[in-house]
This record gives sequence, structure tokens and C-alpha cells, in this order.
Amino acid sequence: MAQLGGYIFFSIRLLTALLLAVCLSPLPDNRVTTMTASAAGAAPPAGNIRIVIWKSNYTLTLYQGDNPVKTYRAVFGKGYQDGDKRRQGDKRTPEGDFYICTMINSKRFYKFMGLSYPSLKHADYGFQAGMLSQDEYLLIKKALAERQQPLWETQLGGAVGIHGGMPETLLAPLSLAVMNWTDGCIALVNSDMDELFGVVSLGTPVTILP
Repeated sequence: MAQLGGYIFFSIRLLTALLLAVCLSPLPDNRVTTMTASAAGAAPPAGNIRIVIWKSNYTLTLYQGDNPVKTYRAVFGKGYQDGDKRRQGDKRTPEGDFYICTMINSKRFYKFMGLSYPSLKHADYGFQAGMLSQDEYLLIKKALAERQQPLWETQLGGAVGIHGGMPETLLAPLSLAVMNWTDGCIALVNSDMDELFGVVSLGTPVTILP
């Protein structure tokens, strides 16, 4: 009987230890974890987070270093078929290398991340074409050198950015090519904008490809 009692006592202790281990161990996280701890509230390391946008693929991909983290559906300006942005009102989405220069909430577009358009490439074109005065050209160059917002009130246009407001119905791949509806911005659904707002910051590099 003593031996049986010892066995029962040992079994109870083992069961108790197992239950405590289950209770005290962290539960598995069923969410899709795509970022490191830096995305959980702290600002991401400088130069580590970047965005690549493919107009022909209708995608925006978030990268951490050289590793793609997540790809989102996107739509573009009504002048999509005409290539790179050239002037105010052409409704084209610009192409090239930019950075996020503003991040604001927007009544019209939910959330808005302004891009550093015109870039130096666009400013050079505008100055040579007589669309920018020398003062405007120099101000744009200065803002870009300081990683600030360049002039948006010129003949080249401005206020181009990534924003929400894209209808969920446009997530169907076949409908994207005929539903570019912005004046030159990159539009995402609001839930995707929430995700991006949580991991990018002012200065985050953005590359837009044809």
C-alpha cells in the first residue's frame, strides 16, 4: 500500500507540474508575424524598412532590408497608360525613387503618406523644360537634400502619395487594370493603410517602378 500511495503521490505531482507549465507558457501567436519586434511599436531602424511599388503588377511590397514582408494590391492614377508623371493635372503616377515626407489622417482618403515628388529627376526635367523657375528649382533641390517635403505648388504638380479609400471590390485581380481612379496617387484599402502606418516612418524610401 505504501508503494501504491507513493506512486499516486508522484503521479499527482507530475500532473500538477504539467498543468503549471501549460498555464505559464505563452500561448502560440496565431497572427501572421511578418515584422521583427521593431514593428510592434518602436520606430524601425533607419534604412531597414522600404517600399517598392510595381505599377504594371498593381502591387505595393513592404521590405525589411532585402526581404519582402508583405505585398498589397494597389491602384494608380487615371493616366496610368501614359507613363511617368510630367506635369500638374496629367493624372499619372510618378516613377523613380522617393521617400515619405508627410504622414497625416485624411477625411477624404482615410490616411495619407505624402511622397517626395517632384524628385530631382523630375525637377531637372521641369527646369530644362521651362516649367520651373530657378528659385523653384533650387527650393526643390534644397528640400530634397534635407529630406523634407519639396514644393508641391508648381507646374510639375505635387501632393502625390499613398492613401486609403480603395474599394474592397478592387481587390479582385481582373478588375484592377481598368479601375485606376486616382489623380496620380497610389491607393490601397483602408485596412492595408493601417498596417503600413504602423511600420513606416518619415523618410522611409519608396521606389515606384513602371
